[in-house]
Amino acid sequence: MALVLLASIEVVLPVLALLLEHVGNVRISERHHRHHDTYVVPAPFTRGLVLAMAFMSVLGFVLGWLCAALEFLPGPVPVFAFFDAFIVTSFVMWAILSRYKVSVFDERLFITPFLGPDVTVRYRDIDVMRWTGMRKGSGYRDLVIWAGGRRVGRISGIVDVEQILMAIDRFDALPRVEGGIIS
Repeated sequence: MALVLLASIEVVLPVLALLLEHVGNVRISERHHRHHDTYVVPAPFTRGLVLAMAFMSVLGFVLGWLCAALEFLPGPVPVFAFFDAFIVTSFVMWAILSRYKVSVFDERLFITPFLGPDVTVRYRDIDVMRWTGMRKGSGYRDLVIWAGGRRVGRISGIVDVEQILMAIDRFDALPRVEGGIIS
């Protein structure tokens, strides 16, 4: 029974992710629309996670079958459990990353964070924007937005932060370097 459950997880999650990635939202940044631009996690990144899940699923089945057919130790159950752990973790990461988007409009932006409710920020309400975290593949770090004296949102560096900053057009809210010291 445990073997059937582990094997079904190894099949269902990668197939579900492949289907959702294929028929779901196109996962491209929608730029230069009349009223808004939307920025999402790049499709090659999310697609790579789905392909890694599919590859590990096939590899898990082959190794699990070899352990069962040729009576290798440790047996098929621990092998399936190991590969299932990778697949479940990758699926959760894929689902969280696929949710993230930033939409910019004329006077405000909407952030759909990795976790939690959507955030709306009006550009005129922004007090300060600060860079934080490590650089992402895009070359940018995350950008934390403060408005009304509190932190209201975070734009991940995995999306096109440069274009988002151009739409916000509040460069006065970014830290400035004066005499080698950031103010």
